[in-house]
Amino acid sequence: MNTSSGMKTSLLEQFQKELSNPVALVMRAAEGLAVNVFDALVQFTELNENQLAAFINVTPGIIRYYRVRDCKLGRAGSEQILQLLALYERGHTLFGSSGAFNGWLRQPALGLGGIIPFDLLYTPGGINLVTEELIRIECGALA
Repeated sequence: MNTSSGMKTSLLEQFQKELSNPVALVMRAAEGLAVNVFDALVQFTELNENQLAAFINVTPGIIRYYRVRDCKLGRAGSEQILQLLALYERGHTLFGSSGAFNGWLRQPALGLGGIIPFDLLYTPGGINLVTEELIRIECGALA
């Protein structure tokens, strides 16, 4: 197993309970996540730091500050990171890789009224809409 897949597996294993239980996800987010989880998610999603920071409504400068000061991310950002991890786990499984999933995210989705799924990832509600679209695809519904 290469290092990248090992990090992905490790990240998924670390948050297995939270990914399978929405209540556990919210409770873990309330504790705040370490910045290294953000860094691991950058690797897992194949997004850049700027994109992921924007999704959780912080600047890359704040991420760097948290890294230096060893601060935890806030509750809302932590919850969104865990939701994005769950979304990318499902997308990675469905499309075979984070890169292929990112390609799908950047194309208009019929099941979302032609909206580009990537544009919805800035809010928890948007992440839920994209997750529901992936479920429809998994079930063979027209997407």
